[in-house]
Amino acid sequence: MLAYEELKGSNGKEIWFRPTRFDARKLFPNNPPRVRVKSSSYQLHNISLTGIAVVAKQASEDELTVGETVPIVFQQAGLSIFEGRAKVCRTETTPFGSKYAFSLVDSYVDFDRLLSRNVQAQIAANGSFLSSERNALVPREYRAFCSDVLGVLRSYRALLDENLRVTANFPHTFDHVGAYEACEGRLVEQWRSLWLTGNDIVREVMGSRDAREATKEFTELVLTPEMRAGAIWDRSYMKPMGYPGDYQIMNQVYDWERLGDNVYQQLIHRLGLEVAECIGTRMHVVRGKIADTVRERGQDRPARILSLGSGPAREIETYLESPQSRGGKAEFTLVDQEPQALGQAYDRIYPALIKLGGLVRMNSLNISFTDILRTHGGLNQVPPQDMIYSVGLLDYLTDRRARLLVARLYDALAPGGLLIIGNMNETALSNLWPMEFIADWTLEYRNDAEMRGWAEGLGAQEYWTETEKTDRVRLLFIRKP
Repeated sequence: MLAYEELKGSNGKEIWFRPTRFDARKLFPNNPPRVRVKSSSYQLHNISLTGIAVVAKQASEDELTVGETVPIVFQQAGLSIFEGRAKVCRTETTPFGSKYAFSLVDSYVDFDRLLSRNVQAQIAANGSFLSSERNALVPREYRAFCSDVLGVLRSYRALLDENLRVTANFPHTFDHVGAYEACEGRLVEQWRSLWLTGNDIVREVMGSRDAREATKEFTELVLTPEMRAGAIWDRSYMKPMGYPGDYQIMNQVYDWERLGDNVYQQLIHRLGLEVAECIGTRMHVVRGKIADTVRERGQDRPARILSLGSGPAREIETYLESPQSRGGKAEFTLVDQEPQALGQAYDRIYPALIKLGGLVRMNSLNISFTDILRTHGGLNQVPPQDMIYSVGLLDYLTDRRARLLVARLYDALAPGGLLIIGNMNETALSNLWPMEFIADWTLEYRNDAEMRGWAEGLGAQEYWTETEKTDRVRLLFIRKP
């Protein structure tokens, strides 16, 4: 036991007490309320007695300035569960959307009341799904479609549960592997058909913010809870690192494992892998270009290759494990705003660097993407690059910001260097419905003309686009003279 005089307070900035901030995903584990500020809707990030922080997943229609006082409304299933006025304390722009911090000016958060009203709103929503006004915004065809999706999924769940019960009455174990393999092919085939239909229907609501939000709200009440039985769906929806598409999701796609405590969970996870397969196939395209660049440029000096938004950098890891890595010298630079992703990449790649005996070197830069967008930032610290690629970042950027980033990356190329930019492709079987509506994962989908437009005026020797095997990711290639 400490004596009274031995008790210590805080140091530095910590001496200023602040009310406890709660992570919105932990406080509202099933379905966090949305926050309406002016005419825009935001994702609740954290909350305290006196303030909140929110995230915009795409460009906001409203301008918010520090010091401004605005009305805020928490909405659950379209119903208001908290209202107040708040002052904008801090703003931050990231590729994944804008972040805003607010301080309440004439009220406070009564957590007991807020949680109670949140539950009441969810109960009301489960009874009527949405208010009559918002319900009218959800296409009738889409409501019937969601019922069809649930019918397909639950027919598999019921079949598996019934067979599990039967085997429990006999001295035999349930053949989990056999059951999975028996269901997988047929379910994936049905899922792809449903996915195509879902895309066709939701494109009708994408032009209307209110209709899109109401349709997403309906989806998150009806389909998302079922899909969260799969590990990749659950992590994509909950976004435990505060943003979509974190490096752990990338790893799930690359590893392609049967995750789940039972066969049904594994099958639902498998459907998510089907949607995300393009992440793996685009990686293989980039790995091939890495091999070409090292072979062509890495003879007299190391070929310099930079990855922006590197994540776990599995394309480099698999390249270094292949015989192709003996074809020349290379110096890789990984740039990511998430130190955990860089840490894992370094841990997995470093053993291969040792085996190659100094032929390959690697640098890691933990730099905010926002800093790179504003100025050259950390890119000034690296020499001109023979190859630069960013295949998972520009999906989150507006066209103006994407064009700006492409120009800055192009400037960082060495003469004859190659820039590779990936973006989700606008196609019939794009990831629009499963990602935007089920997983609440907002991306920009673009076509050949839109992406080629980023290269115009750069003075490139040549530029073109290609799609990877699934046709769901389009890659822009720009060669510097």
